[in-house]
Amino acid sequence: MITPVRGVLFDLDDTLFDHNFSTNCATAALRGCEPALAVWSLEELRLRHSELLETIHREVVAGRLSIDDARRERFRRLLTDAGATDDAEAVGRASAAAIRYREEYQRSCRAVAGAAELLTALKNRKLRVAVVTNNLTAEQEQKIKRCGFGGRIDALITSEGTGIAKPEIGIFTAALAEIGVSASEAVMVGDAWDTDIAGALAAGVRPIWFNWRGHPPRETAVAEIAALTPLDKAVAAICG
Repeated sequence: MITPVRGVLFDLDDTLFDHNFSTNCATAALRGCEPALAVWSLEELRLRHSELLETIHREVVAGRLSIDDARRERFRRLLTDAGATDDAEAVGRASAAAIRYREEYQRSCRAVAGAAELLTALKNRKLRVAVVTNNLTAEQEQKIKRCGFGGRIDALITSEGTGIAKPEIGIFTAALAEIGVSASEAVMVGDAWDTDIAGALAAGVRPIWFNWRGHPPRETAVAEIAALTPLDKAVAAICG
């Protein structure tokens, strides 16, 4: 007998919040105002920036870098790789680039298509909803507010707040405790296999891979959705 779903855990970035859109907008704006970055095509710049973002963000999650220092370091490395001299001028340009990028990132904040409607539908079914995210609490609270998710999310569980990061089991058990459901009564929806899906499996939570990038299937069979729309299909995938 299948246990009815009582709670849903969601990743935030690129699952409910359209982080990919904001980073692309911000990267394009930055390339237009920082001449050194024009050495690369926009697509190559996006790729390089994405790789640096992932690498340096691990230092933020681990508490070894502040988010502001991480942003400056990200653009210092980009400018250095682009051929800008690594001197006081380049450091100043990196700081200016970080500010410009951040302004455009915030200006372009938006929800993933269908996210607000999905959250509303789940709340209408009396399900408990938590966001489980590897990031700083204030940063993620701001995204939730900008996306208009207020009232649709019962708990925000962050790596900063718990001192534990996905895929560690502890952050999932903390989220389950916060919304008062057991692992067998919960579903985890996320886009990142190594953190969201692997972590949910280890915690005994049924995962749903939000595979909007169209990655090939993994060896472990897991239910997938490619979009949060149409609403009825997304709800059916989560609720069974």
